[in-house]
Amino acid sequence: MLEARGLGLSRGGRRLLDGIDLELRTGELLAVLGPNGAGKSSLLQLLSGLWRPDSGEILLAGAPLARMDSRELAAWRAVVEQQPVTPAGWTGEELVAAGAYLHASAGPERIRSAVRRALEQVGAAGLARRRLTELSGGERQRLQLARALCQLLLSERPERYLLLDEPTAALDFAMADALMAGARTLARELGIGVLAVVHDLNLALRHADRVLLMNDGRSAGCGSNAEMMRRERLEAVYGVRLAELVHPEQPWRAFIPLPNDAPPSP
Repeated sequence: MLEARGLGLSRGGRRLLDGIDLELRTGELLAVLGPNGAGKSSLLQLLSGLWRPDSGEILLAGAPLARMDSRELAAWRAVVEQQPVTPAGWTGEELVAAGAYLHASAGPERIRSAVRRALEQVGAAGLARRRLTELSGGERQRLQLARALCQLLLSERPERYLLLDEPTAALDFAMADALMAGARTLARELGIGVLAVVHDLNLALRHADRVLLMNDGRSAGCGSNAEMMRRERLEAVYGVRLAELVHPEQPWRAFIPLPNDAPPSP
């Protein structure tokens, strides 16, 4: 389990995070939601080990994350940042193979196998030989997900975690939905713990097992999808009124924002 206890962080005289607790378990997708400036990306930086908290601690499989060097961290977790680098001239296969940068001892055949499996797992096998400059944003994002997965596939640790910082930014709704569905599949089929910072309420509603709501650097609650994705709770966090749409025959819901002068929701 990846666990945070009482995390606090300040930068430039501003308190970015204050008293954040969470647990990320293997085999689940945890969505982190909240308005702009809530501290979502700062939290991911701490959980990935790229930043250090001012207070609190992070435990990875029961061990303090702060004591792990970059090589050890790479065996436990992989990160897809908000604006990952896509080197000019590289092919999709070369980008995914970059996930093996700290696993050279695995040997060339095992690395090639991990690259192939990662590409297939995210539905990007057809992009292996294509240049990154020829691909759409959604296609490159799938390859970044495959790169991170390749890193985890080469790991022999009993627990593995995938941290995604706004992986659906700039994607259309179909691509965003497909990417989140793929992330949830990775969690369930491979037993990887996935944490995804997202902006779209409906993506979290459709795909998350659990949800952490954040506001102004603090937790506004963490729990099951059914518990956290309630209209009244979301309205309090985002400061907007929402309409909740319910399918008449299926257990499907969706939220849309309402103008201030709209009649009250039923």
